[in-house]
Amino acid sequence: MSRFSHLSKFFAVVATVTAAAFSAAATEYPVTVTDISGRSVEIKSEPQRIVVQDGRDIFALSLLDRDDPLKRVVAWNNIVSRSDPQSWNVFKTTWPESAAKAVDMKFGDEGQINFEQVVAAKPDLIIYQVRVRNALEEGDALKRFESLGVPVLLIDTELEPAINAPKTVSLLGTALNREKEAKEYTDFYAARLAEINKAIEGKEKPKVFVEAKAGQKGPESCCFTHGDVYWGKLVSEAGGINLGSALVKGRTGDVTLETIISSAPDVFVMTGSPFSNDGSVSPPFGIGADKAGIEAALGALEKRKGFDLIKAVKNDRVYGIYHQLYASAMNIYALEYLAKAFYPDALKNLDPEADLEKIVTEFTGLPKTMKVVFGAKAPGAGN
Repeated sequence: MSRFSHLSKFFAVVATVTAAAFSAAATEYPVTVTDISGRSVEIKSEPQRIVVQDGRDIFALSLLDRDDPLKRVVAWNNIVSRSDPQSWNVFKTTWPESAAKAVDMKFGDEGQINFEQVVAAKPDLIIYQVRVRNALEEGDALKRFESLGVPVLLIDTELEPAINAPKTVSLLGTALNREKEAKEYTDFYAARLAEINKAIEGKEKPKVFVEAKAGQKGPESCCFTHGDVYWGKLVSEAGGINLGSALVKGRTGDVTLETIISSAPDVFVMTGSPFSNDGSVSPPFGIGADKAGIEAALGALEKRKGFDLIKAVKNDRVYGIYHQLYASAMNIYALEYLAKAFYPDALKNLDPEADLEKIVTEFTGLPKTMKVVFGAKAPGAGN
């Protein structure tokens, strides 16, 4: 063996050991981080009292504070309790004390807050989604928090999900002294995303229509969708052509059944959640979900009047997926599930369900035996 080969092996071992040591290192405070919006933010000590603008960031916190993702949260907008009471029940049953302590301030969806209420919670870190930055700047909230010495981090799991979800986990990992946990998950995320991209490179892309919140407004409602954001971005990152990007003018909008039929989608995706509003028949995906009930809901929605004329329905290519994943750091499951639905032959060896089990059992403190159903194929309109 050559001297060069010996040296190569030596440096490879050193690099591996160094990387492992670095990944396990604790955050040294004060620490300055760059948030997703490009702002430089100093965090003077490890945060213990957090305010969270979007409650779906509980999924990111569960990847980091695995022993109790709510233990630092003193105030938040608990969207999960209203959009998915089923999953919220698992969180509050698993961590009852911290769940009861966190005050639900019901912030506005575009970032509107009661400044005095937030300050009264005595936060040492505030976490916002970057999509609400305009509201924060218009109300001078960022400057006011800065003047009080309260750091504000802008994160993103919605506008550029595949790019920014892992960045967000890394950012929060540094901010919260959970760098080791963050790296474990982001390494897994990167490996799976690379596997998908390699398998589908150069292949013809299918046309995809996403009916977001399918059935939320009742059994005959149709069809709300996302443009080039949220589920539209996830479809694109999974290798599909999101029809909503061309069919709606803004971020989101409604599309008529006639337009969908004429657009001839190769794949039809329904997103669902056990929404708490009256009349919802949305497929109840989530944590602690019942797969049989989900498949029954998908089957009923697939049989709505006129749906038999949609190309994807005719060809038995209708899928359902957990709606909240569009705003979740766990969206790697959505990318895997969608990519396999779009390219079943190219991704035969990809196993989204096994990876979902790995996420829950290895990267969170959720109950190991908990049923989690984030994706399911519709039974077929003829069944």
